[in-house]
Amino acid sequence: MKRMKWLLAAFIITFIYIANPVHIEATEESKVWFYIDGQEQKYVGDPILHNGEWWLPLRPVLTEAAMFNPELNEGSIDVQNIMRVLNEERRRALLEEEEEQRDEWVDQTEEEKEYDEILYFLAHFTLDFIQNRDVIRLSDVGTLGFDHYFYEEQQVIHLSSPHLMTIANINLGERRTTVNSVLPGIHWNTGFGVKADYIGFYGDENQLTYRDRYGYDRVEKAYDIQIEIIEDRLSHIFVTDSAYETSKGIKVGDRMNEAIRAYGNQFIRESIDGKQVVIYEVELGSIWFIIDADQTIERIGFWDHHLRGFGEIETAENVTNEHPSAE
Repeated sequence: MKRMKWLLAAFIITFIYIANPVHIEATEESKVWFYIDGQEQKYVGDPILHNGEWWLPLRPVLTEAAMFNPELNEGSIDVQNIMRVLNEERRRALLEEEEEQRDEWVDQTEEEKEYDEILYFLAHFTLDFIQNRDVIRLSDVGTLGFDHYFYEEQQVIHLSSPHLMTIANINLGERRTTVNSVLPGIHWNTGFGVKADYIGFYGDENQLTYRDRYGYDRVEKAYDIQIEIIEDRLSHIFVTDSAYETSKGIKVGDRMNEAIRAYGNQFIRESIDGKQVVIYEVELGSIWFIIDADQTIERIGFWDHHLRGFGEIETAENVTNEHPSAE
């Protein structure tokens, strides 16, 4: 059975490169910005409109998918192996190597088995080689696990990894009834004096220090989880407990450089009450990391809106300019 799978995969891959091994120029082209989880993909080439469909550079898509897709659990090693196999398939196609010669393999080596497995994995997607780049069809990235959107007015293609705006098993936009079922026993206050309809507190109360506008150190009380409900939808959530991780494995108590490795170097930096706040504008809102003086994450917040506007973020300077322990 596995043999038949390999033959099917090999046919699909080799057909792509034999039928059209290199597209010198796409039939249609338009400048479109390409983002993954709010990070502009600047150095991998633009999306390509070819024969009425959008195609994305394959390597950055696979690199991000390796963060969550179980079939890419070896991370960068899997990505490198996939790119190597694609290059080898192109070489074989150009040499006009016949399928019957390859089918003579009986006792495969481990390397040959791995090669077959990669071909079978790639058979689930439509790939091509356009303008000297391996590309994947936009409509196929959902098979890897991404949500994908094309904003025509802004000319932006955006991929979002799974559960990007989820923490403590709650998604932004959830109804209050859903929040109650996930966090039973949450204490609700009406949003007196603020826009929120309800503000909820869950877990233990913690004390955090901050510096007021006059330069005095103050103590702020913060629960493990604090949420806000507007029009029956969860509009923001803040966590102060290390028990709750983001989808990229970042939690309270981690160093900020770990978050930068996970989320990228395109962010907004603000100072609020003497705390440094690092904000990532993503497709459906923003992710906030509030950090203390030694660059340790003190609170994590998810908001359903942007501070500046998605797609308008400049690459931030290296944090090492501010603290020797950060990246």
